[in-house]
Amino acid sequence: MERAARKILVVESNPAKRAHLLDLCRAPSAGPFDVDICTSVRDAATRLSASDYDACLLPNEPSLLQDARRASAETLLLLISDDDSPERDSAAIDGGADDILPRESLNADALTRALINAERRRSSGEKLHQMARQDPLTGLGNRALLESELDRMILRGQRSPTGFALLYIDLDYFKQINDTFGHGLGDLLLAVIANRLRRTMRQDDLIARIGGDEFVALLNDLHDPNDAALIASKIIHTLSEPITLSGHHLLVSASVGIATFPGHGATAAELLQHADQALYRAKANGRNGYAFFNPQRDAETRHNLDIEQGLRHGLLEGQFRLHYQPIVDTNHGDTVAWEALLRWQHPQLGLLTPDAFLKLAEHSGLILPMGHWVIGQALQAVKQWLDAGIHCRLSINISDRELKQPRFVDQLRQLLLRSKVPPHMIQLELREDTLLQHASQATALCTALHELGVEIWLDHFGSEYGALGYLSRLPIRGVKVDCRTLSENPSPEQGAYLQNLITLSRGMNKQVAANYVEDARVADQLSRWGGNLLQGYWIGKPRPLEELIGQAASSPVLN
Repeated sequence: MERAARKILVVESNPAKRAHLLDLCRAPSAGPFDVDICTSVRDAATRLSASDYDACLLPNEPSLLQDARRASAETLLLLISDDDSPERDSAAIDGGADDILPRESLNADALTRALINAERRRSSGEKLHQMARQDPLTGLGNRALLESELDRMILRGQRSPTGFALLYIDLDYFKQINDTFGHGLGDLLLAVIANRLRRTMRQDDLIARIGGDEFVALLNDLHDPNDAALIASKIIHTLSEPITLSGHHLLVSASVGIATFPGHGATAAELLQHADQALYRAKANGRNGYAFFNPQRDAETRHNLDIEQGLRHGLLEGQFRLHYQPIVDTNHGDTVAWEALLRWQHPQLGLLTPDAFLKLAEHSGLILPMGHWVIGQALQAVKQWLDAGIHCRLSINISDRELKQPRFVDQLRQLLLRSKVPPHMIQLELREDTLLQHASQATALCTALHELGVEIWLDHFGSEYGALGYLSRLPIRGVKVDCRTLSENPSPEQGAYLQNLITLSRGMNKQVAANYVEDARVADQLSRWGGNLLQGYWIGKPRPLEELIGQAASSPVLN
């Protein structure tokens, strides 16, 4: 079968040189060639990006070569050289030229042979090049392919009114699946996800895997940003369909961050960064959804990202501190427990309370190593205050992430043995909403902790109206109620509700502690209702361990 004519673009502004190249292309022994002419070298990249050419003949100029290669990765670039500088030729090959042809010795046969040889080299090289730009696990493109395609699309987009979108896709809670079922099943899951993404996307769109469970999709020819939202919704829906692997039924969700060109960035780095920031916000909004990059919220997002990175650094550099707030029994005025409260000594922002960073710690997964550090440090503090004659329990809050850790009780047991702190000295506070959201896991945890000898308390009791049944069934030692409404804008109804909570809890033989006690009036009222364990700034502010020990040394008795 006769080969179709090769489509060639001749780029040359000099009339005599252009005429010579055209004569060679149209010679009987050449080709067959279908020749287009570009007389302005400035327009060469535009012509290459707008049409599919098999080859392009152009002068040996580095800037022109760079623009041409960015405009079209597929077109063969044959440079016509007017000098015999080996260094200049090597630089051109390194810059993406497929061959260098000396003008003085160029004829029709040499031009045809050069094209044929360049095609063969490109074919062999593309196989190796494709392997270098392909993710071996999923068969999708890798970061190198993504960056190359992104540069090409940006160059084309600068000369076309049609934009494109970048979708940053991240699987929710993939790490937990890996940790629970092993990396082998995790790899199988990623392969399934990749196939689903292929089926979801259009043929001209690019999908790349750029990290463990991170994917990026480039959507070509985007006329309306809402089209990107529709495709993101389709991706989220497709990936949420149940998957069965090796007998395990898995439910996967995904979060997607969207950045569009040119509105959300003019460079590859900007688009990737802004799509990543949008992904961060999609996760912060509850996951299993998408978000567009929002320039107005960029400062807030950057701040959160800086804080999250700072948390990792702070954990490694020892920037966290524990302060201890007393819980006092008003029946005899003794301190019965100290609650460990986390503080971050930020190098620029000063001493931060958990309100400033705890949600970001949960979002990033750092809450687990932070929680382990808190328990370990707090147990060391118990040993010190016991040695100093302070006979008080330690109260520690646990997060829902810690609740769901299968080895939490074993790790706590090891820390207790290492610190030689008796288990009955420890009370762990579990939020009521966490108990209700993870009832089966919370039930198992409470039972195991009770068998270990550790007390369990229910924090923020009464805020969800749903834990009374668990209070009667589980080995919960006491409850902690939030008394801020009594200090701020108290109403008879709120007071009656709080009083009934205390009465009901005491009737079920549970201890009751009241938090956020800020003045004597509230303290007196709570004591009359039966809430004799009080905590708050009026009772005592959180203090470093050194001050606590120092008070013991200066006081005759501290119980």
